[in-house]
Amino acid sequence: MPSRKPPVSTAAIDIVSRIERVETDLSPAERRVAEVVRQDFEAATRLTIADLASKAGVSQPTVTRFCRSVGCRSFNEFKIGLATTLTVAAVYLRSDRVFSDDVGQLAQTIMMRAATTVRETLDQLDTAAVGAAIDAFAKARRIDLYGQGGGSAAMIEDAKLRLFRLGIPVSVYTDGHQMRMSAATLQPGDAVFAISNSGNSRAVIQAVEIAGSFGATTVVMTRPGTPLAKAAGTVIPIVIEEDGNILLPTPSRYAHMAVIDTIAAGVAVKLGGKGREALRRVRYTVASIGIAIPTPSTDPGPLNQAVRPDE
Repeated sequence: MPSRKPPVSTAAIDIVSRIERVETDLSPAERRVAEVVRQDFEAATRLTIADLASKAGVSQPTVTRFCRSVGCRSFNEFKIGLATTLTVAAVYLRSDRVFSDDVGQLAQTIMMRAATTVRETLDQLDTAAVGAAIDAFAKARRIDLYGQGGGSAAMIEDAKLRLFRLGIPVSVYTDGHQMRMSAATLQPGDAVFAISNSGNSRAVIQAVEIAGSFGATTVVMTRPGTPLAKAAGTVIPIVIEEDGNILLPTPSRYAHMAVIDTIAAGVAVKLGGKGREALRRVRYTVASIGIAIPTPSTDPGPLNQAVRPDE
């Protein structure tokens, strides 16, 4: 029988995050307990150990083992911890819908995992590092974005979409050779933003090192202590445990998206009127051809009636 990791016992980690972190190490019976709890966190705080065991189709000792696996000494301690978590984060963990169909239950699993990941990212967020990134990008003459692999490359593209609309010259590089070449053209006043969940992408590491050697400000979003983190001037540390089920989305994707949106919003605020005008012009342009929902400040009015989408 394979050995299991020691139970999570860090008080600073909320119960929901503990369940997510140890789920792949739980026995099949304990996973059924976890699933019942996840389907309705609030209801779980009102169940007796016998009720929970019955709903999960397991024995009461299995429920006790589950509680210990997530760092609680007893079922009562588990319920108290879960109630405490709900007090401060219920809006992220509760849905009024109850699904009886397979697709609904799948959607609930995926979306609740996403909400949990975003909340965990907020709990660990280094606001000083994010603030430094916002300051650097708001005053940058140019920003080059680096990322390789399916996840990081997609996140870098998302960062481009968030930043170029603010009127900042932004370029994306996912090819290792082009990253190095772009880095060699940077200078003081320019900035680099690189994303790597592993922090071990050799091309990204070297590009960041080259950019820094020419005086550019380097910001990375990665795991702390990795080669990429050591190569950068500013590190936004993100540590999200990946799911053992390869059929489910990568949790770190949600974490990176949330931080990117935070940075972009912060840069927009820093730019003030300049950023607001750039965003207004972009929104007005796409609304005028019918591919964006207009707002009161960007409604193209008669122009929307006069210009057909195919024109």
